[in-house]
Amino acid sequence: MNFPTASRLAWLGVSAILFAVGATGVARAELQRVEAVGIYRIRSGTPSRVNPRDEAIAKARWEGVSRVALELIGESAPSEPSPSGQERLIPPIETPGQSQPAEPEEDGAAALQAALGDDLLPYMRSYRILDDRGEVPVLFNDEPDVTMEYVIVIEVIVDVDRVTSALEDAGLIHRRDSEGIGRAVVVELIGLSRYEAFETILDALREQFGATRVRTIEFSYQRQILVVEGSLGPNALSAKLAAFEDPRLLLEPIGIDAEGGRIRLIGRWFPESDPAQKELTHPLQKAN
Repeated sequence: MNFPTASRLAWLGVSAILFAVGATGVARAELQRVEAVGIYRIRSGTPSRVNPRDEAIAKARWEGVSRVALELIGESAPSEPSPSGQERLIPPIETPGQSQPAEPEEDGAAALQAALGDDLLPYMRSYRILDDRGEVPVLFNDEPDVTMEYVIVIEVIVDVDRVTSALEDAGLIHRRDSEGIGRAVVVELIGLSRYEAFETILDALREQFGATRVRTIEFSYQRQILVVEGSLGPNALSAKLAAFEDPRLLLEPIGIDAEGGRIRLIGRWFPESDPAQKELTHPLQKAN
């Protein structure tokens, strides 16, 4: 039995709307396809209840999800903008003698494990096995009781939005605002040798400028670096600090990197005249 023309058109219209809504819902989530290898080392005397294949799949799923998480953590960190032919407003902020490790240290790996938890299924849309190599001899035998390992290669579809939310909740990356833009600004202070001055800036950031979190990543004589999280971007925060009114403190912006989320200010501190007050009595003090 054929539908009347009007009914058929109405049905097609409803179907189109439902399809569009469904497509929009799928497009809203950011997905990433990752190929990962899982290796489970089989020890002699392994209990029969342990399935090496399942263990290898679990390791491959962790490899895929954690790789996306590490990329998000790397992208969240302030980075130097790529050369664009224009003069850079502020040089890169670096701590002498330190370098960024390519892989997470033990503490970082533990923090990542705690953030994602043991159940990785919520972070995956699906996965499929690409290559089940089964039990093969161990390539590098550094453990006498391990001679075989189970190797499997999978393709996992990672839900980037859910991974991002887990990392934000754990404080491993900066939380995004309503537009998806992270509000974290690196503030470099130069010229301050009094801890009172440093403390005054910290109080102003938290109490007057709405900082939700302030972390000190370098603390030395006449140079301090902070990571300030809040609603203000680099330009707005730099302007606020420059206009900060305190009779003992003067802050002057000398560099803004809006793209990299960094500002640099030079500070001058005018302490109250107090003969009993000694200068440089805090770790900001320069070693003699």
